[in-house]
Amino acid sequence: MSPRAAARLETLGFTKVYDYVNGKSDWLAAGLLSEGPSAGVPTAGDAVRGGDIVCHLGDRLGDSLERIRSAGKNLCTVVDDRHVVLGRVRGRALSGDPNAAIEDVMQSGPSTIRADTPLDAVVKNLRDGNLSSTLVTDPEGRLIGSLYLTDAERRLAEVDGS
Repeated sequence: MSPRAAARLETLGFTKVYDYVNGKSDWLAAGLLSEGPSAGVPTAGDAVRGGDIVCHLGDRLGDSLERIRSAGKNLCTVVDDRHVVLGRVRGRALSGDPNAAIEDVMQSGPSTIRADTPLDAVVKNLRDGNLSSTLVTDPEGRLIGSLYLTDAERRLAEVDGS
């Protein structure tokens, strides 16, 4: 909303008024609610799962591995103190030296998508890349969660069946 509109709302007694300067595309990319004709188009944000296991650069692999396995997962997403995605630890790296720092065993810079990415495009890209999941982040690179191909396909089927 414009600064003028925000000022007017304040004069009407609204106390929590914000001038959101980044715009509509940033709002949608963060996975926030929307209205209008495109609001019904399924996006990555509609099928993303939370609950990802996160670890940090200075964590020990052994400590992280305990959390990963106890959650029934096979990877962790490496984030910084602001929750910005830095990497992933999975596969053979999980069987490495338990005393190793996460920073030394992670795969840096994993691919991510934004929450406003159309779900049909995500499904196509995952299938074409023979991938089972992708990370979803907000415009600042902070982790929202993982999007699994099976969840995306199910969500699209629900929309097509409506």
